[in-house]
Amino acid sequence: MADVIHAWHPDVPLVQEVLHAQFEHHAYPSHTHDSWTVLLVDQGTVTYDLDRHEHQTTNSTVTLLPPQVPHDGRSATPDVPFRKRVLYLEPEWLSLSAVDAAAEAPTLFDPSVTSTVDQIHAALNDPADVLAAECGVLALRELVQPHLKSPVDIASDKPLARRLRHLLDDRLDETFTIAEAAAQSGFHDQSHLTRHFRRTLGTTPGVFAA
Repeated sequence: MADVIHAWHPDVPLVQEVLHAQFEHHAYPSHTHDSWTVLLVDQGTVTYDLDRHEHQTTNSTVTLLPPQVPHDGRSATPDVPFRKRVLYLEPEWLSLSAVDAAAEAPTLFDPSVTSTVDQIHAALNDPADVLAAECGVLALRELVQPHLKSPVDIASDKPLARRLRHLLDDRLDETFTIAEAAAQSGFHDQSHLTRHFRRTLGTTPGVFAA
């Protein structure tokens, strides 16, 4: 069975690209997008690593991959093809504050989200249905947002970053890892810390320490 790929750039606000594809053996290497990736797998199962954590798609659920977070993708069962539909949405479709929550829990177990994504694809298949597609993308944002409550509240980002800064200042003559510093500052892991640190102070912990 040959791979089948159909990709296009619809004239719909907030939509960068649409991809409908079926792959038999293809596996994606680790990569990033500058967009929000909304993935719906219609056939088969896809296993993927997102920010170094393994996940798997499930039937009738939508996967949301945040911008600039590394991920790959492959069939969960060798030699079994998978068929998928993907929306690539502009980074401003959701607030960047939602990136961490999406990276930690990319699967959306919500039938209304799945139904809305399906309706968007149906509208995108008809060039005359641009308004319906745009309305669907906006409705999808409202449905997705409640699922993306970050475990670290935005109001607490700056105090956490300041705690890390003080830790670095107090221990400049000691040898310790960024991972040990992340844990003591209340973050889940080093990548979680780095994203919040860069967003708050404009640089990475390693550059700041240097």
